[in-house]
Amino acid sequence: MDLYRGQYDFTNFSTQVHDFDPGISPYPNGLFWTVPIPPVGPVELGTGTARMTATGLAMQDYFDLPNALFRFETPLSVGATCSFDIHWHGPVTSRGSVNNTPGTSGRLVRNHATMTWSASNSLGFRFDSHSTGTTSFFAQLGHIRNGVFAEV
Repeated sequence: MDLYRGQYDFTNFSTQVHDFDPGISPYPNGLFWTVPIPPVGPVELGTGTARMTATGLAMQDYFDLPNALFRFETPLSVGATCSFDIHWHGPVTSRGSVNNTPGTSGRLVRNHATMTWSASNSLGFRFDSHSTGTTSFFAQLGHIRNGVFAEV
């Protein structure tokens, strides 16, 4: 069965020209848009602060989301890299436990985040967010365990 034709309506993606992500490995049933990065830290849930940074992270530009998921365009993708810096910061506006799903436990705090992001591909396209960063409407920071790692 061809998942792209007839089952999904992708007309809203017609203006998307770049989709930077690390892919699905192994395709099609592997890890979804997941790649190892340097450790995040320090994470301070009490004050709602943390930082996650990556520089020159290897990606692919699949050009649009449907192609990233179903791989039907030619070329499929081109080599790309991205860099980002995300800084979660207070004030903490709410706190909560994650325990309403069997096999899941954790704590979340709601706060704010400021981020910068850039990406470029091997065809010469480059995007840089504003150098002062983008501030989120809200953000969440937490420690969550699930599956075999959850507290029983």
